Amino acid sequence: MVMTLHDILEGATKFGASDIHLSEDQPPCLRVNGVLRSVQAPPMTHEMLVTCLKDIMPKSLEPKFNEKGGVDFGYQYNKALRYRVNAYMESQRMKIVLRTISLHIPTIEDLELPEILKRIAMQGRGLVLVTGATGSGKSTTLAAMIQYVNMVSAECIITIEDPIEFVYQNQKSIITQREVGMDLPDFNTGLVHALRQDPDIILIGEMRDTETMRVAIKAAETGHLVFSTLHTTNAVQTVERIITTFPEEERDLIREQIAFNLKSAISQRLMRRTGGKGRVAALEIMYVNTTIEKLIYENRIRDIPGVISGREDGMMLFDQALADLARAKKVEQEEAERYCDDLYAFRRFVKGIKASGEGGGIISGF
Repeated sequence: MVMTLHDILEGATKFGASDIHLSEDQPPCLRVNGVLRSVQAPPMTHEMLVTCLKDIMPKSLEPKFNEKGGVDFGYQYNKALRYRVNAYMESQRMKIVLRTISLHIPTIEDLELPEILKRIAMQGRGLVLVTGATGSGKSTTLAAMIQYVNMVSAECIITIEDPIEFVYQNQKSIITQREVGMDLPDFNTGLVHALRQDPDIILIGEMRDTETMRVAIKAAETGHLVFSTLHTTNAVQTVERIITTFPEEERDLIREQIAFNLKSAISQRLMRRTGGKGRVAALEIMYVNTTIEKLIYENRIRDIPGVISGREDGMMLFDQALADLARAKKVEQEEAERYCDDLYAFRRFVKGIKASGEGGGIISGF
């Protein structure tokens, strides 16, 4: 019996898979609780992959796929599930990866995220970045923050995504969602348009290039709250990535703009929960208070972790967040140690011990 895409999606739903991998000459693979598992089924043929893609890809994207050998799009399977799809060619073989996106938008409480995210989401203006590796849950965290605003405040929210992932329903806010490749040619164009659409909040799916970063910073400067993502691993790398993306002659100006307009950088990693069922996020949170602002302005970016470790204003380092999860028995200590930045610092945090220099001593006297 030939396994259809319907069979694969139903099976993935049954096992709670976060991702589905379809490849020629291989059986389907599912990522369940962070672990890839092969489905006991015959290998998929080229014809099967072509049929799967025709069933789910908008016809308007066929020329792009044929020309560039890869395409991203969203696909809604039923009333409960939506997928972010990437289809691509590799050595003349087709591959399709589907990321599961629930139509139920999780709350900050559902995700067990720190309460400070509510305060960050309600900033009047500025730039808020959620960062991490691909698959670390950035989009889900952003969706929870946007949904919180939607539930408690009347705002005009515009999202620019590639593709649209979570689909919002207006509650107290008015939300417009535009998709790159369908409604817009690129993020930068969408951001320029958004500034003319009376926004309070703009969500940019990803800051991919210098011009998008430039317009995003300008939008933050002119009184808008801008959310976006970057593929960086911590707060220091986030600030440095933005600055070094620009030509050297512009970097001093950009650093000043970041100092005055960046409100928070939230970096996250996902790990398996204790017992292996489900995953939980550990977050490094940098909240730009006057001390952080001063360090960025003075180009003392490498001193930022010393401030974060003091845990003022809800801030925390990754290793502190991991220690919190380990002490709460939400993750095994061995699992947390696989993700920590500094093993010895992490073990101190688990025991509640501070080393000299932690807790803000590096900037004493400010």
